[in-house]
Amino acid sequence: MIDKWSVDDTCHWLQTINLIDAKESFRGTNEQQIDGETLLGLTERMVERLFPVMKQQVTFMKELSKLKNLETEVPQISCTQQEPCENEGSFVAQPWPAVYNLPVFPPELQAALQRKDPRFKKKDKSHIPALLIQVLFDSITKHTWYPNHKMYGDVLGSLITRFPFLKDGSSSGYDTLLECLRNKFKKERIPLVSSSIVLQMKEKYGIKRKCAGQTDSEGLTQQQESAKCRREPLDIMAYKDSACSQEIVLDLEVMGEDETSFREHINAITLELRKSNPSYSEVKNRMKRTLFKRVQLMDRPAAEVMEQFPFLGVPQLMLHEMTMRFGTDLAKNMETSLNEMAPNIIRSAKEGSQKKLYANLIGPAEEITEGLVRNAALILLPALFKENSSFLYCVDSEPKGPTPTIVFNGSPDPFKAESVSIIMDNVNIIREADIDMTQAVECLFAVYFLFNVQYPVDIKHTMTFIQKYMLKLRQEHDTRTPIPVLKMYSQLV
Repeated sequence: MIDKWSVDDTCHWLQTINLIDAKESFRGTNEQQIDGETLLGLTERMVERLFPVMKQQVTFMKELSKLKNLETEVPQISCTQQEPCENEGSFVAQPWPAVYNLPVFPPELQAALQRKDPRFKKKDKSHIPALLIQVLFDSITKHTWYPNHKMYGDVLGSLITRFPFLKDGSSSGYDTLLECLRNKFKKERIPLVSSSIVLQMKEKYGIKRKCAGQTDSEGLTQQQESAKCRREPLDIMAYKDSACSQEIVLDLEVMGEDETSFREHINAITLELRKSNPSYSEVKNRMKRTLFKRVQLMDRPAAEVMEQFPFLGVPQLMLHEMTMRFGTDLAKNMETSLNEMAPNIIRSAKEGSQKKLYANLIGPAEEITEGLVRNAALILLPALFKENSSFLYCVDSEPKGPTPTIVFNGSPDPFKAESVSIIMDNVNIIREADIDMTQAVECLFAVYFLFNVQYPVDIKHTMTFIQKYMLKLRQEHDTRTPIPVLKMYSQLV
């Protein structure tokens, strides 16, 4: 309620936008004091009198425009167990922004953040940290009630960038805040199980459970069906991944699983893979039966996910996970695309400004095989886009950023590497001795999609090209293809 702000509140807001020098003008005399209502009514001419410097005028008008937009947004109803949501059907979710901007904090919270209030670091419950979580929660729920790993990262990354003192000792710097925010969403979603929206989603996407005596197409016995009906019901949810248009609708209970059997499946997969000749068909069957639960846990930090599900570090199982999640055979699509494009990529590099790189890769080769051409084409592709290849792969060195990166180990020649790793957030997601560049790129994109990570700007065109035209992966909200990517495609096909 910005129009209810006091003069002190507007002065606190000035401080947040780095225009505190105008505080005295805002306080003024009794007749000229600028409170919230007056702030929203300021005209450009009034602003010129308040701020003699043009740069300050531009900054103020830009921030004031943001403030007015916040004032006119549809109010988000916060659901609690005492006051369940009844009007959620009228709320229209806003798309997640490409660049997340922190909301305008209430004056009390803003003042506490500016003075680095020690209560933010204390473990005991306090009003100020709870208020911070509430404000962030309200900001996210304008877009979704089920934020993913990227959304949490956007919000908390922006927060600790602006207020570095909030960092904790974790690798991300915000694990403590992340846990608090996740718990807030879990708590606030509880009342929604009886809301009309959830009931409609269950009716539309849910899988109806059969009780004893009913015919089951999968051939389950009457005893099995009866056991399923006796279990406590779990929520049936329609899970739509933000990175792909394919929708996964699964119910752990309908598949005949509960928390105990879930853990048994995971342990059985681990034991099976320790064998000298593991049964991958059995492993894949257990992966299918635990998919629903694992999808819910993929927004956790990479180290935790890989510790709990180490089998995802096996390349063929990582690619199988992609097939189950997104219905796409990455290896098949990549092979088909490279057979068509790889010779043209090699030719473009050989005839263009990448002659030296081409010579280093293929020149010394005693025999130019199809595999060598495919692998060399993927290594040369960033150079054609004039992008930084170190965000796609690096040789005997550490990745430049936290995003997934292929690392060739043990040799300066990527084709003679002793092993190949895929590292994200300093975590070894995959480490294998017998995969080449082509298989590594397939696994790399599996990591990007399964963990819902955004492409680095330094190699965005290369990644978009591989995703759309080689792996045939389509995003749910597919944006317009960049012009350089379209031009490159027209040259290579």
